[in-house]
Amino acid sequence: MEIALDTEQVQLLVAVEQQRVHMDPRYTRPDFEKDPGPPMTLKRATQRLAPLKRMRLVELVDESEASAYGLRLYKLTTLGEQVLAEVRDLEATARTEVGA
Repeated sequence: MEIALDTEQVQLLVAVEQQRVHMDPRYTRPDFEKDPGPPMTLKRATQRLAPLKRMRLVELVDESEASAYGLRLYKLTTLGEQVLAEVRDLEATARTEVGA
């Protein structure tokens, strides 16, 4: 199965890996990405996460790991980790070729 991602989706995968994407059940569109800034801001991520969820690249951590407010982080699935590693390999190869 071939997975094609755009730049924004790759950036969101990196944000998930860095534990900057979470679900807050107090909202109707509950998914947010923490943008480290400066200044630090929260960006809605529900629509941007949808294709990554459909491709099974990200998932929520267990409910037992939720905060006192019910916030749950997203994490990469095994497939998501593989895809992100492949993207990084492609980027490294491209940089090497440009430098050669």
